[in-house]
Order: sequence, then structure tokens, then C-alpha cells
Amino acid sequence: MRVFPPLPCGLMITIALMGTVACAGVPTGLPIGTVEEGQWTLGLEYGYDKTDLEAAGMTVRILGAASYTAEFTDIEDLETNMVFASLAYGICDNWDLFIRLGASDARDDLLIGSTPASGIETSAYDGGYGLAWGLGTRATFCHWGPWRFGGTVQVTWFDPKESDFLSTSPTAANTVYSGSADLDFWQTQVALAAVYQIDTLTFWAGPLLQFTEGDLTRKGRIIVSGADSGSFSGSGDIKESAQFGAHVGINWEISPRLNCQIQGQFTSDSWFTGAGLVIQPGEFFSRN
Repeated sequence: MRVFPPLPCGLMITIALMGTVACAGVPTGLPIGTVEEGQWTLGLEYGYDKTDLEAAGMTVRILGAASYTAEFTDIEDLETNMVFASLAYGICDNWDLFIRLGASDARDDLLIGSTPASGIETSAYDGGYGLAWGLGTRATFCHWGPWRFGGTVQVTWFDPKESDFLSTSPTAANTVYSGSADLDFWQTQVALAAVYQIDTLTFWAGPLLQFTEGDLTRKGRIIVSGADSGSFSGSGDIKESAQFGAHVGINWEISPRLNCQIQGQFTSDSWFTGAGLVIQPGEFFSRN
């Protein structure tokens, strides 16, 4: 049994704290050190995530001399598509660092209202693709025959484009809210896994811990019976308590320099599926 030296605690803690604040589900890839010392790999990744989150904040509505407030309550079925290009570098044979850069969109239903009795407004958010990026590290802790044990720590930021929306007041059918909403969020994941290799196939499974946090803003006009009658604006925080779940995946070594991966993640409030390609360019990127 080979036991590798652990990652420096300072690095692990620093990366984790950078994201104690994030949407559920980002590709983790094979959760062990996969890049030889001094070598580089390139990756292409796609992921789809669906989750429910809590929103805490207020919307202020102004109609003439009167003003009203309503509380953000929930974000239901937040759907995110993401595409990344990634670059990984081997610090040593059992430990690598990686960065990723790409784009993501976001769609959801935002529920706004003080209580069900006073009416809950449903406001749709549909943001197009905007910048997404992240960084992380993964390592192999020990190796025993076909078994390896390792883990990944990563942080990812998402900034989909602003979305226009039109929603109807839950208490007045002749009143609509026309405006825009802006959503950005970030995520931290800590994943451990047992990895088993059979020829060119490698399977992994293990526990997952993730955090989610972000910001949501809304603003626009209030239309009553077709006439512009006021305005509304508000901002709030998106939060998710620490979520425990699981992740699974399979890696197929198509050739010594090309791998294909499929993976899934699950928590009580979310699920994620993703796929990717990992390319080892070879001597062109090798250290002299």
C-alpha cells in the first residue's frame, strides 16, 4: 500500500475558505491526482445542474405616495448549463492544480411575497450565457492495487447575463411588474472518493460537501391597467446551508493522451450531470 504525503493544510484551507460562499454542481473530474509532475493537461467540460435555493431580501414597490415591501422567499428549480475549458498542472505525481474558464446560463422561478395568504408573485429569470470560472486542486492520498483514494476541493463563480421579465401581481390581475433581474453566485465543493480501475475504465464514488451563496437584484416599473404607475427595486442574498451528498463517475482512457469522463452529483436539494474530455498534449508541454 502506497501512502502519499498529504496536501499542505494551508493550501487546502485557503481554497476552501475562498468559496465558503456558492449553485449546486460543477464537474469535479476524476478526484485523484491525474497529472504527472511538471506535465500539463487540457480539458473540455459540460455540465447541467438543477437545484432549489433560499433567497433572503426585500423588494420595495412604490405606487404614487404609497410604498409596499415584499420578501424574497425561494428560488425554485434553478437550472444551469455550463461549458468550460480547463488547464491542470502536476505539482507532483499525486497532486495537481487546475483552473477553468467558460460560460454558464441560468433559469429559475423566483417566489416573492410575505405569506401565501397575501399572495405569492412568481417571477421568471432567464439569463443568457455569461462568464464562469473556477480553480481547485485534487490529490491521491493512497494507492493499493487497483484501488486509489483521493479528493478534490474547488471553487467556481457564475455570472449569467441579466434577464428581462414580466410578472402579474398575485392580488391584482390588472397590475404587472416589468423589469430586469441580475443573478450571480459562487460555489465551493469538497469531494472525497474511492477509485477502482479495470483496464482502461476507472470508476469512482464518494461523499460530497458543497456551499452556495450569491446575490440577486430586481428593478423595473409597475404597470396598472396598461399605464406606468410606479416602480420597484430590491436586492437579496442567495444562500444554501452546507449540503451533504454523493458523487459518482466513470473515466474511459481512450488512448494514453485522451480520456472521456461522465459523472453525476446528488444532494437533497439538487442534482448534476456532466461529461468531459481530458487531453494530455505530450512532450510539447513537458518540462525540459
